[in-house]
Amino acid sequence: MFLCQPLLDVLIGRGVEDVDSFVQTPSWSALPDPLSIPGLEQAVDRVYRGIRAKERISIHGDYDCDGVLGTHILRSVLSSLGAAPRAYLPHRDEGYGLSANQVHRLSRAGTDLLITVDNGINAYQSVLLAQRLGIDVLVIDHHRIQERAKTLAVWSPEFCGAGLAAIFGWALASRAGWKDGRVEGLLRGLSQYAAIASIADCVPLVNGTRTLARLGLGQLAQARHCGLRELVRVSCNDPARPDSHDVAFGVAPRINAAGRMEHPALALAVFEAAQDEEAARKRVETLNQLNLERRRQVGLEFKKLTDSLHHPIPAALAVYRASCPKGIAGLLASKCVERFSVPSIVLVPSSTPGFVQGSGRSVAGFDMVEGLRPFQRFLTRFGGHAQAVGLTMPRAHVGVFEEEFVRLVESAGLKPESGLRAEAEIILPMLGSRFNEQLSQLEPFGEGNRAPVFLLRMVEIQSVKNRWVRIRQGGRSMEALSWDVPLSEGMRGDCLIEFYGKRRILREFRDQSAPASRPV
Repeated sequence: MFLCQPLLDVLIGRGVEDVDSFVQTPSWSALPDPLSIPGLEQAVDRVYRGIRAKERISIHGDYDCDGVLGTHILRSVLSSLGAAPRAYLPHRDEGYGLSANQVHRLSRAGTDLLITVDNGINAYQSVLLAQRLGIDVLVIDHHRIQERAKTLAVWSPEFCGAGLAAIFGWALASRAGWKDGRVEGLLRGLSQYAAIASIADCVPLVNGTRTLARLGLGQLAQARHCGLRELVRVSCNDPARPDSHDVAFGVAPRINAAGRMEHPALALAVFEAAQDEEAARKRVETLNQLNLERRRQVGLEFKKLTDSLHHPIPAALAVYRASCPKGIAGLLASKCVERFSVPSIVLVPSSTPGFVQGSGRSVAGFDMVEGLRPFQRFLTRFGGHAQAVGLTMPRAHVGVFEEEFVRLVESAGLKPESGLRAEAEIILPMLGSRFNEQLSQLEPFGEGNRAPVFLLRMVEIQSVKNRWVRIRQGGRSMEALSWDVPLSEGMRGDCLIEFYGKRRILREFRDQSAPASRPV
């Protein structure tokens, strides 16, 4: 496919050697062979035997978008194969992952086979307890292994939990004897949920994950499931052509809002409304309201947090917020990373007296899981992946941990980024429907495949209204969103614009009438 020069420059600059393959719409045959994932064949055989024997199967997910959608995928596939699985999602107060209390609850419910998704690979003691209670356990997970549970597992860091669940469902349907056409139809449906979770969970959008997410993103506009269709309708700027920006900032936050503000079961309920449009509308509206409250609380708490910081900002942030709701700690950490470009951890009170829990988010070049390993003497538990972690510790250790974490990052020589860098130069006359179509071939954007950033020279700020700014270059103009960039009408200079799907986001501006303080 022919690409305009700026987009071609972006891909070449990122080291993409086969540009044609990268931009071509993939076929379903481009997905990796499910059986190439270690443990998957044995896991499929075990679950298929359980279905045939009419065992009581339980699914244990997680309270975030990946865990909710992974649970929905497994439940829908197992149900279509004749099983009657029970789905359990923990409340955030119960903590991340499979706990002893949850194992006892599942045992009392008569569970024969327990499948965990997006958790479980490090639940060594809880899995052992389940086995002693006569429950077989299958783990489907992607998190970094620390103390691997001794049980049957489908584990890969290449996919998120829902992505692994979709591939597992594909293989299970094939094992059950479904014909190719029916299997592909199933995979089309599952890929939609895997795409949302892959973009939301910050797994690298490369290789098999990019293929699965790109295929699923293309299916979202054709969603037949009432709940998913309504969620796409209210969350996306253009429901007929959803892109990764719509998913990252529209669909996923609504799903996550349930677990952050109330209970993740409210999000799972949306995907139970397969054919009931009225029920789907009401359940999605519930998520809408929870998301609005989530946004209000994040804005309030982030202002309090930034007001409490001392400047200059150190090489890392580790802050305890005694009054902050636990459900938004990860969002505050993400905003700290976005604002200050340093690894950030936000700690909040735990539901267990005397303990705190928190979330960490990182920057390129700093592996958060590895960075926390030296502090295991402080931590009751921690886990995640390079860019995002969760952790728990006694409240008494917080002060020392905050100081030592900052010192560790300082000793690593990690420098705060001085700002974005343009990947190519572009002029406004190049933009239009053809450019937008070509840009969409680079989707989905996210971790490992970021939205491209372009330099526009000698533009004029025509108007500024709230967060929207109109810029002009020659006889052409364009609207863009702007955060934390001081602008006023009439300013002239160069700017950096992030092209995130159909959104244009002004990230930096160099006023030519004043000394440049933020280099382009």
